Parts: sequence; structure tokens; C-alpha cells
Amino acid sequence: MVDRQRDGTYAITFPDHIRQLLVGLSRQLDGALDTDDDPSLARLFPTAYAHDAERDAGYQVFARGELIEHRREAIALLAETAERGTLDEDELTAWMHVVNDVRLVLGTVLDVGEDTDMVDPEHPQADLHDLYHILGAVLYEIVNGLSEGLPDDDQLDDEMSIDLGDD
Repeated sequence: MVDRQRDGTYAITFPDHIRQLLVGLSRQLDGALDTDDDPSLARLFPTAYAHDAERDAGYQVFARGELIEHRREAIALLAETAERGTLDEDELTAWMHVVNDVRLVLGTVLDVGEDTDMVDPEHPQADLHDLYHILGAVLYEIVNGLSEGLPDDDQLDDEMSIDLGDD
């Protein structure tokens, strides 16, 4: 669904309904970013100083605006490029950030943890869990696409080795 092309761009073949879903969810996220006390946004603005509330409050005042600005830029870029079949690396990276942010918010709402698995279809939040897993699949495709062409561990070992010689 995300394939790196020879020219360094990425072919995107997500179905239209997934693209529309991403745009709709990103718009919801954009609207929620103005809410200072929304607990579902906790993972987007983590505590920097867990043992110093005053210092953390200062950090939040300083950093929150910049974090929101960067998120809004990524949201706008996703909306602007949602219908395109080819993205450059910066555009695809913006998609990755938005999908990850939406998934973090949804995971917070669902109280998802490492041991969370698929839920029963009769569960009252089954649709939200399905959405969470769909976003995970989209994120997987994006990360896979972005990592195409990167050296594997063996290549890195070869490139990083230093010949110290016998001198």
C-alpha cells in the first residue's frame, strides 16, 4: 500500500474510504488540540518532569504551543495530499505523525495496553477497537514504506566497521 519509487517518492494505494477516514479523524484531532484539559490527549503532551509539578507546568506552557503547531502542520499536509497517489518523504512522514497521534488518542480513550487484544464484537467499544487496529495497519504500511531501501543490520555493521589495521 506504500511503496518507495526509484525517484524517492512513495506510491500510496490506500482505498478512498481509508483516505477519507484519515482526513476525518485528523480534523477531529485538530479540533481537540485546543482543549487543555482533555485527558484523551495525555499521550500527545506527556509529562516532562514527573517529580516536579512546577517545572513540568513551565515546560508544558513553553512546549505545548510548538507541539500543537507542528501537529497542525502535519494535519494540514495530510488533508492537502490525501487524494494524491504519490507523496514525497516529508508528506508521508506527516501522514505517519498524524496517524500515530490519532492512534495514541484513541488508545488512551480505550485504555489500550501491551496486553490488549482484539475484543468481542459485542463489546460496546468494538468499533473503536477495530478503528484502533485499522490505524495500526495503516501506520505499519507507512513505516514499512519509509523504511524501504534503508540498510539492514548486516549492511550497517559493514558500513560502520572501522579497519584499525595492524600498524
